[in-house]
Amino acid sequence: MPMGDQTDMPRNLNFELRVRQQPVAARACGFGERDRRVIDPPPIIQLLVTDPKTGIAEQEELRYSLNVVHCTLWNADGTNEETALIQPDRRTTRRLMGQLVASPSVAKDEHDHEGCFFCFPDLSCRTHGRYRLRFVLMRIDPMNLHVGGSSPILTEVMSDVFTVYTAKDFPGMRPSSALTRALKLQGCNIQVKKGNEKALARKRLTASQEHDEDEEMKRRRRM
Repeated sequence: MPMGDQTDMPRNLNFELRVRQQPVAARACGFGERDRRVIDPPPIIQLLVTDPKTGIAEQEELRYSLNVVHCTLWNADGTNEETALIQPDRRTTRRLMGQLVASPSVAKDEHDHEGCFFCFPDLSCRTHGRYRLRFVLMRIDPMNLHVGGSSPILTEVMSDVFTVYTAKDFPGMRPSSALTRALKLQGCNIQVKKGNEKALARKRLTASQEHDEDEEMKRRRRM
């Protein structure tokens, strides 16, 4: 759907970001540039704007085309930013790779409800561990696009904790959600995946077998 092109800054409104699709897992991509594996599922953020006096949704504000959401990487406690990484040779590189800024897409979700969404289908993490993602909403002012200019932060939200695995421990990709599929059909730049169900099934089978073996060992000890 077409986005609005008004350039005025927002009046006194309530801006809220909601994480409609939480990141769950990723495979660490190391320090090479070729073998990047994206965070799965891709985070999807929804913007809601309401009048603070009436609580009524301000749908027209969702169509402002120069709203952007910027993503950074934080530790699991949400206390320290870890987007940058200092390498052994003291050079600084990005731990969080990919497109860190998303533009708005006004579309209908899997329940046929219209909303404004920001999709992050291209995020990767170099190192294994447990992290969160922080998403910040900013409104770009076309009259302030000069060196030293700044854009106001309207609101922010932190994701749930997700795990970045080593290659051997990564459980595999999940099938795309109904929300992902709905947004893809409406032109959002997001990839639809079938998911590595065989790998997940093998891991579940292995876990089940290990559980059965543990139970058998306990039974024998009691004999």
